[in-house]
Amino acid sequence: MARPAQAPGRVAVIGSGVAGLVAAHVASRTAHVTLYEADARLGGHADTHTVVEGERTLGIDTGFIVHNRRTYPTLLRVFRELGVGTQPSEMSMSIRDDAAGVEWAGALGRSGLFPTSANLRNPRFLRMLTEIPRFHRRAHALLEAGDEGEAHGDQTLRAFLDEAGFSPFFVRHFMEPLVAAVWSCEPSVSLDYPARYLFAFLRHHGMLSIFGSPTWRTVTGGSRTYVERIGAELTGSAGEVRLDTKVTGLVETDDGVAITDGSGRTETFDAVVVATHPHQALSLLGEPTAAQREVLAAMPYSPNTALLHTDSSLLPQADGARASWNFLRPTEAQTRADGVEQGVVVTYDLTRLQRLDTDTRYLVTLGGEHLVDPASVIDRMEYEHPLYTPESVAAQRRLPEIESSRLAFAGAYHGWGFHEDGARSGLAAVTRLGLEWPEVTETDESVEVPRTPAVYSTQVSHTRRRPFRRTFTSTSSLWLVDVDDLPDHRPLAFLKGTFESRDHLGDPARSLRENVTGFLATQDVTPDPAGRILLAAQPRTLGYCFNPISVFWCLDSRSRVEAVVVEVHNTYGDVHAYLVHPDAQGRARTEKGMYVSPFHGTEGTYELAVPVPGHRLAVAVSLHSEETYPGTHPGSAETGETVFSASVTGTRDDTPRAPYRATGAALRDAALIRVHGTWLWLRRLPVRRRPSHRQEGVQA
Repeated sequence: MARPAQAPGRVAVIGSGVAGLVAAHVASRTAHVTLYEADARLGGHADTHTVVEGERTLGIDTGFIVHNRRTYPTLLRVFRELGVGTQPSEMSMSIRDDAAGVEWAGALGRSGLFPTSANLRNPRFLRMLTEIPRFHRRAHALLEAGDEGEAHGDQTLRAFLDEAGFSPFFVRHFMEPLVAAVWSCEPSVSLDYPARYLFAFLRHHGMLSIFGSPTWRTVTGGSRTYVERIGAELTGSAGEVRLDTKVTGLVETDDGVAITDGSGRTETFDAVVVATHPHQALSLLGEPTAAQREVLAAMPYSPNTALLHTDSSLLPQADGARASWNFLRPTEAQTRADGVEQGVVVTYDLTRLQRLDTDTRYLVTLGGEHLVDPASVIDRMEYEHPLYTPESVAAQRRLPEIESSRLAFAGAYHGWGFHEDGARSGLAAVTRLGLEWPEVTETDESVEVPRTPAVYSTQVSHTRRRPFRRTFTSTSSLWLVDVDDLPDHRPLAFLKGTFESRDHLGDPARSLRENVTGFLATQDVTPDPAGRILLAAQPRTLGYCFNPISVFWCLDSRSRVEAVVVEVHNTYGDVHAYLVHPDAQGRARTEKGMYVSPFHGTEGTYELAVPVPGHRLAVAVSLHSEETYPGTHPGSAETGETVFSASVTGTRDDTPRAPYRATGAALRDAALIRVHGTWLWLRRLPVRRRPSHRQEGVQA
C-alpha cells in the first residue's frame, strides 16, 4: 500500500488498548485525533486496580504487567516521552502438577529446581532437566536452517517434539506449561502452536537458553500511569476521547472514512485506525473486501476470566517453588468440578512482580475460577488473547492486503500478542497513513546509574559460529566505577584491586579521565566537563590486569549518554578503542579495527549492545564478516555471517565478599581464552596473519 501524498488532518482511532493509544499518541503530534472506546475506561489490557490498605492505596496491574529494555523499544519510547517511570521486576515460573507429584520452578536456582527432595529421586524429572538444553539446541537449529527450516514453517510444536523424541514428561511438565502460561491458552492447544514461529519469539526474548534472558521491569504505580497521560495528552491537544462510545460501523467514502456509533451519529474522518481484535474489526466493516473477510476471520482469540484475589492455595505448596508466574495443572477432580472442563490455570504473583510494599500476597489467576476462595476475590475481569495456529500465522502474513491509504488496522495480533506488538502495530498503522514520529535521540533517563562503585557477579559467554560452533561460558565479576571517584582499597589493594591509567587507553602519566577525553579529542568529541565517566572493567589484582573489553560511558550533567568508548585488548598486548553513539536501547555498530583472535582477520563489523548499567549489567558484541572459512572436508568452504559473539551479563552484588571475587578474575579469564584458542587450533582452524597495530590517541 502506497503512503498517501498528504498526511491526514483528522484521524479517528477505534479502540484504546495499547495499539490504539500509541496510534493516537503519535498521530496527535500533527493531526486532530478522536479516540473511540466502547468501555468506560481507556487501556484494554493495561488495567490497573486500586486496592486500599489502611491509609494507603496500591496500584495493581492485572493485564499488562512487565516489559524489558531489550525487546520493547516502541513502548519504552512512549514511556520516555510521557515521563513514565519503571522499576525492576522479577521473572520466574513454576509448574505444579499434584496428580504427578511434581513441583518445580525455573530462574530460582537450586531451591526452585529441587524445592523438596522428591525431584532428586525422580529420574524422569532429572531427565527432563537434560532435555531442556537439548530443546534449546534443536530450536536454534530449526531457526538457523535457512531454506530447509522454511520448509518446516507450518510444522506444529507437537510434530516438532514428536520428531525429536522428547519425553512425555518433558512435554507435560515443561513445554505445555511454558506455552500455555505465556499465551494464556489451554495446555492441549499449546502444542498446535507453529514451532518455527514460537521459537522465533522465544529466541527474541532470550528464552532459548539457560542464561541471557532480559531483565524485566514494571511500570511504577501501575500501567494506568501511561494510559492516563496519553488520555490527558489527547484532551489537551485539541483531541477528543469518547468513552462508552461503541462504534457500530465504518465505510470508506469519496470524502474519507465514515464512522457510525451506537447513538446513530455518523462522522467522517480523513483516516481511521481500527485497533480492536480482528473479529471485532471485521464486524465494523460495512463493505468488507474478500481479503478482509478471509484474513480477519482466520485470526481467533481465546477468552479468559481473570480473578484478582489473595488465595495463595493456587501457588506451589513448597515455598522454594513459588514464583512470579505459577502454572497449575488441575487434578481430574478439579478439572471437572461442576461438570466444567478446565483449561489453563496460571497465577501471577503481583506482589512479587510489581515489588509491592505489602505483606499481603496479591494474585491474579487466569482460569480455575472455581478453585479460588470466593471470599478472597477482589475483582473479576474478562480478557481475550490471540490463538496462534498455522492458519492464523498465514493470515497474519496477509495483513498488508487488507488496508488502504485511509484505513489501517492495528493490534497485538500483528505480532506475538504482547504489549510491544500492539505498540509497534499502532505506530506502523499511523505511519502507513502518512503521519510521522520524529526520532528522540535522548537516552532513557530512567536508568538507575549507581552513585558509588558497584560490583557485578557476571556470566561470560563466547560463541564461535563459523565454520563450526563452539561455546564456552564462565562466571566472573566486573566493577563499575566513576573515573573521578575510584575506590581506595588500601591496604588490601593487591587483593581487592586498583584501576590504573596504564591499563586503560595507555598513558600512565595521565588520569583515567584525561586518557578518555584525550582519545575523544582525536575523534573531535568534547564531553561535558560536569558530566560523569563510568568505567566497567576488571581491576588490576595480584599484579595483573587483562580486560578483553572495557566500556566507558560518558554522561553529561543530566546523566544522558554523550558517547561510549569500547576499549578492546587482545592477548598480544595490542589495544584499540571504538567510539560509538548508541541508540536509546544501547545498540551500535562499528567497523572492526584490530586483530583480536588468531582465527579472525581485521575485516568485519561489530554489533554492540552497551546500555548504561543499573541493577543489571549487560554488554554484548557480535562480529559480522564476509571472510571465507575453509571447511573441515576438502573442497568445502563456508562464508561467514555472524562469526563470533560474546557477552557479559550480571547483577549487582552488594554482599561484603563481592570485592574479593574480582581477585584473580583477570588471570582466570585470560587462561580460559587461551584454552579456548588452543582447542580451536587443535581442530585445525586456520590461523590468520597478525598485522602490526597502532591507533592514534591510544597507547598500548
